[in-house]
Amino acid sequence: MSFIIIFKITAFSSESLFLYEIIGEVQFVFYIIAVFIVLKKYKTVYLENYSNANYAIYKWLFQITVFACIAHSFVTTRWYLSNSIFQEYVLNINILISLSVLSITIFFILKALYQPELFTGININLSPVNSFLEKKTTTKSIQKSKTENEYLDKLTFLMDKEKPYLDFELTLQKLAIQTDIPERELSILINHHLNKHFFDFINEYRINDAKTLLQDPTRKELTVLEILYKVGFNSKSSFYTAFKKITDQTPTAYRKSIH
Repeated sequence: MSFIIIFKITAFSSESLFLYEIIGEVQFVFYIIAVFIVLKKYKTVYLENYSNANYAIYKWLFQITVFACIAHSFVTTRWYLSNSIFQEYVLNINILISLSVLSITIFFILKALYQPELFTGININLSPVNSFLEKKTTTKSIQKSKTENEYLDKLTFLMDKEKPYLDFELTLQKLAIQTDIPERELSILINHHLNKHFFDFINEYRINDAKTLLQDPTRKELTVLEILYKVGFNSKSSFYTAFKKITDQTPTAYRKSIH
């Protein structure tokens, strides 16, 4: 709003036009910084609430932001050239700007056509655990109380007996319902007291099941792809990443080392 007001007040002089362009550049920088901050929060919230953290969503949002920065750098370069002795290069920069806009548009369209799930996003009401932990510590210190130990027992029992982690769409909210533990308390229990992201907590159980299947000589006919679906993963890349993070080996190498 302030940007529009300044533009209206100062729109009729060359000096004010220069000021308008400078303010526009400053605002762009602030907006881009804000976008990167939001992306960082998004990544944290995803890891704390979803068992199959889809980095593809984070990556494409990060990529489109970087593309926007690159495209805007051409606009800034054009502005500089148009006010310098190199004005003959402005036409070339205009071509680059047009190609950048076309590339970003095509990128959006292809993502929407081939990966529509990228646009589903996450629950906007979710916040990182640290944000409400800070509020909680202002009224009382956070310690493992009797209630929290009871919550941990309930969680461990459910994970071992019911194996909710086999659901590849498992979220913190779903697990809270199954354990009958308040969502926020469950989040604090896993992310703070167990010192693990929900994503890592769930994947440890999945990888342990996968290791059992890979070790079983009677299940040699199972392919790695079949195993990853059996234990709750929904993509080969996420399974391999999680497996290597925990075992320092790929599933195939792990199976070979056992047999």
